Amino acid sequence: MAYDRPSWREIDKMRDGGRVRKKRDNQIRDLSEHSTRYEKYKSDLNRLFDQGMASELVKKFGKDKPAAEDDARKRRRDAMRQPTADSKASLSRLKLIRAVLEAGDPAALVAAVDELSQRFGLPDEWEVLIRVLEHPGEALQEQAIDRMIALLPVSAKVPRRATLKERLRAVAQVAREAKLRDKARGLEERL
Repeated sequence: MAYDRPSWREIDKMRDGGRVRKKRDNQIRDLSEHSTRYEKYKSDLNRLFDQGMASELVKKFGKDKPAAEDDARKRRRDAMRQPTADSKASLSRLKLIRAVLEAGDPAALVAAVDELSQRFGLPDEWEVLIRVLEHPGEALQEQAIDRMIALLPVSAKVPRRATLKERLRAVAQVAREAKLRDKARGLEERL
């Protein structure tokens, strides 16, 4: 039993004479027209540069810009290159935050947290506040818990929630002040 279905070539021939070949012919014709236009464009550009007209056009368009724009652009560029006092403070703040987050031993953590809180105060970053709970000073722990309570309604997601709960339990068990213990328990329950 022979297969009676026509091949794709036969189907294309039955259709309007094989559109694929017509498309290919049109593309070849378009390429030749395009290359002629492209050659004319290149010859016009070469003529422009050979006659020295390009430098005159550049000078002409360069004069149209007001000097104030150039001066403002230069000032902005120079300002971006030279760090200001704000950017230097921001860089040192970021370095201190990194030191708090990467502190391996308790002494390094205490030193980094103390310097950060004295120079810039506690930041509104959950990771840093969680690390501040490891600090032995109850005043800093209370500040961190207060900051967390303020951040909780605004935060969509609390990072390292299990770690935070453990640290809050530890603070609630070890803290001397009843006020700090109550705040730690309250925040733990809200999480």
